[in-house]
Amino acid sequence: MLITVHRWFANKSCPGNWLYERLGDLASTVTAKLGGGNDGMTEPVQKNYYRVRKTWADAASQLGAYTVLENAKQMADKNPGYTVFDWNGKALYKSGESDRADSGMTNADCPFMVKVSVPNLNIRVGAGTDTAKTGHYTGVGVFTILEVREGKGSDAGWGKLKSGTGWIALDFCQRV
Repeated sequence: MLITVHRWFANKSCPGNWLYERLGDLASTVTAKLGGGNDGMTEPVQKNYYRVRKTWADAASQLGAYTVLENAKQMADKNPGYTVFDWNGKALYKSGESDRADSGMTNADCPFMVKVSVPNLNIRVGAGTDTAKTGHYTGVGVFTILEVREGKGSDAGWGKLKSGTGWIALDFCQRV
């Protein structure tokens, strides 16, 4: 027997924590009474959901349950302070966090190439908007990044250009 609950799809706490904690037993009991169950030929399918909540323990704050991780991340991004949890309660993503590790633009990936589509992307002497501009721009093109650092003014980090002219904000770059 498959049971879904309102709290997985709306910002509700239905059917209440007492009943919610016993749904597995309820489904097994009802299935057995109806004469259903696993016929030994197939394994039961478990559907895993990514849940968007403030904390794992705060089920009442849940905004939804998603089978697709990217959809859960989008919902979390629309709601600051929310986190995406897997079906075991492990936090996978927090709203406002960068997916830099997934973007392939970290020091572990160096050297790598990026495409810049902005004609006037500033080149700076260091990694951050708190460092001076060199007075040069990248222009549109493909560039090699030798090192990545965190710094003020860029969520994706700063990349050191192979040419030695300075650092660029990786927010405006696409890995190629």
